[in-house]
Amino acid sequence: MNLEDIQPGMSVLYVPGHAHGDVKHPDCEHGIVSSKNDVNVFVRYYKNGMMQHVAQATSPGDLEKP
Repeated sequence: MNLEDIQPGMSVLYVPGHAHGDVKHPDCEHGIVSSKNDVNVFVRYYKNGMMQHVAQATSPGDLEKP
């Protein structure tokens, strides 16, 4: 995704580089965008069915719409 297309509150899917675009890869993670800056998107990911309290900086190029 492009940084311009991403907004806080949006659902996203993190697709790590080693997944080579495979959105079904077991290392993909669902999350909600909490904020962004000029470089990164800050995403609160779900772990074990629970949303994490701390947002993780993520490259917008690693995010897809779920």
